[in-house]
Amino acid sequence: MFTLFKKKKAGYIAKVLPDNMEILVKRGETLLYSALSQGIKWPHKCKVGSCGTCKYQLVKGKINPQLDFSYVLEPNDIKNGYGLACQSILESDIEVNINTINF
Repeated sequence: MFTLFKKKKAGYIAKVLPDNMEILVKRGETLLYSALSQGIKWPHKCKVGSCGTCKYQLVKGKINPQLDFSYVLEPNDIKNGYGLACQSILESDIEVNINTINF
């Protein structure tokens, strides 16, 4: 009965590897939006999931994709855990790798 009144978490932490930066991602915000609003220079162009520039690799945790990543990413990328920061809502604390992306 008391689980109905359980307070929801205000947000999640995204740990960005290899630099071990931490981003607080508020509930309902995308990973990219949160990173940019906290002054983190995350590569991006369109912010709507059509260019693929904000690609990352999910190492740990769970996200809720806001669109089907297969429209932009290759099947092998999806198989290897890649996603788009502009279309990723966190469902847990996560770790992402952006080692291959130049800032």
